[in-house]
Amino acid sequence: MKTEEYKIDLEKLSEEARKSLIDFYEYLIDKYKKEEKKIKLIKLFENIEGVLPENYKFNREEIHDRESFHRF
Repeated sequence: MKTEEYKIDLEKLSEEARKSLIDFYEYLIDKYKKEEKKIKLIKLFENIEGVLPENYKFNREEIHDRESFHRF
């Protein structure tokens, strides 16, 4: 499908129909941007290697201390 094959004359539509079409167009753009980001994130996690130790415990306070240290 080539985009030049489709020429849409918005003037043929009522104002309400034009607004609806534009809203839908913006929705599609946003939807597919999110899909692209989602696919990139999934691919990133697929490549992670390693296993956490069985007794591993996440320490939220410790991670925040490290983040604040790296900011300066």
